[in-house]
Amino acid sequence: MQIIKQIKVRQVVTEMSRSLLAKKFKKRIDQLEQECQQLSFEQKRMERQKPLDRQKVKVKFQKEIDNRKEKQAHIQHQLEAIHTLPLESEIEEREVQALVDVEVGMEWNKVITDQVIVVKDGIIIRIHEVGEKNE
Repeated sequence: MQIIKQIKVRQVVTEMSRSLLAKKFKKRIDQLEQECQQLSFEQKRMERQKPLDRQKVKVKFQKEIDNRKEKQAHIQHQLEAIHTLPLESEIEEREVQALVDVEVGMEWNKVITDQVIVVKDGIIIRIHEVGEKNE
């Protein structure tokens, strides 16, 4: 039998990974800014089409714009933070799912123990269980 297990992926901070993360964050900030502009345009268009519902339209669109502005601020904070991280430190990048074989007689605690994949400049350098000593 197989089960799905969440596995954390950590990235070792290097000059290259720092640069790639900065580009990724800037791209996401720009994308969110474009979405805000598009929402503002749609809001104005809808207000012209439905003058009686103007307030509802404004509230709805403003909520969406505010959500994106919040995300932008959060990503901007992350962008600033990556420049303060020391080289060779590890940051949690994402979680992935893995299929794990389970059989009768296996030690359950070993099966459910959290695992981590550590990546440096796109290369997996270590896979370990949480709590194990890093090599």
